[in-house]
Amino acid sequence: MIELTEQKTYSAGQSVGPGKYVCIDCGKELTLDKSEQDLRKCPSCSCEEYQCFPMTHIRPDIKTPEDAKNPPKRGKSNL
Repeated sequence: MIELTEQKTYSAGQSVGPGKYVCIDCGKELTLDKSEQDLRKCPSCSCEEYQCFPMTHIRPDIKTPEDAKNPPKRGKSNL
């Protein structure tokens, strides 16, 4: 199981977890919501390096890829 807890740099071809991946060359953002996906080259500039902002930075209650697939309910929402 992948657990992402801090900002890191990842390369195309690596299996990554859910989060926001920002191309270090052109700034294009890729948002992945599935666990164990292979990161691909940037569709805009073909760069192979990304800065990662894991789901834990977006929602502190998301700690694992499984949480990202089935996020815990927050507040009084009925969704």
